[in-house]
Amino acid sequence: MQRRLSLFVAALLVLSALVAGCGQAPAGIGTQTGSSGSGGDGGASASATPTLDRIKREGVLKIGTSPDYPPFEFLDENNQVVGFDIDIMQEVARELGVQLEIVQMGFDGLIPALQAGKFDIMAAGVTVTEERKQVVDFTDPYLVGTDAIVVHKDWQKPIKGLEDLKGHTIAVQIGTIQADAAHEVEGLTVKEYNLFTEAATAVASKQADAMYLHKVVAEAFIKANPNLKIAAETPAKDTAFALRKDTPDLTQFVNQVLAKMQEDGRFDQLVQKWFQ
Repeated sequence: MQRRLSLFVAALLVLSALVAGCGQAPAGIGTQTGSSGSGGDGGASASATPTLDRIKREGVLKIGTSPDYPPFEFLDENNQVVGFDIDIMQEVARELGVQLEIVQMGFDGLIPALQAGKFDIMAAGVTVTEERKQVVDFTDPYLVGTDAIVVHKDWQKPIKGLEDLKGHTIAVQIGTIQADAAHEVEGLTVKEYNLFTEAATAVASKQADAMYLHKVVAEAFIKANPNLKIAAETPAKDTAFALRKDTPDLTQFVNQVLAKMQEDGRFDQLVQKWFQ
């Protein structure tokens, strides 16, 4: 895919340094397995990696996603979930020696489902916020960049930020950080949709004046719909994978895989595949 990603690529260079500097990964990337308790009187300690042990025992790593956010996750022509996040999770599953299972649902239901144990990892282009940190753990960030305000190609009014859209209607996806930001602007009418594809359709058909989302995703929608264009860009927060707070061994393992992918070139290959 041919997209302008100068800021994104620069951010990835910074990210490479950050990931490379995060915690010393153990040799290989194997699990740090302690002695499994047998429930007897031998005094054996509990496993240090109970989540990884369970996943290996079941043979499946379950992830949750909302496949409407290209190129991170979306449905291909065969109705299969594909994308940047999915490929990374495939690598995590491969390192664990298990199969990947994908659970699909609306974005706003993903965190509650993660907390309820419906899956192990939320892989949905999740923005890291202090509020979300209270209820989930995040991996090391794998993406930084910018958000974008997308309008119909006929739009003429100059826009620098959301404040310039007062008196207008903006489309967002339910449960996203962009939706929260839009609701904070007084005088801005916010239309929430279950899917970003629905928001994009609303702008393309002029049922909404603009939509607000990550720039990389905005470029994917614009490539698919020439009636859309980017009117403005705003700073974006980090993007990472979300996990339950009671699975620190899995969070550490995913961080190790991300670091290894940075070192051996797999991460850069996926960037080339999905963002350029």
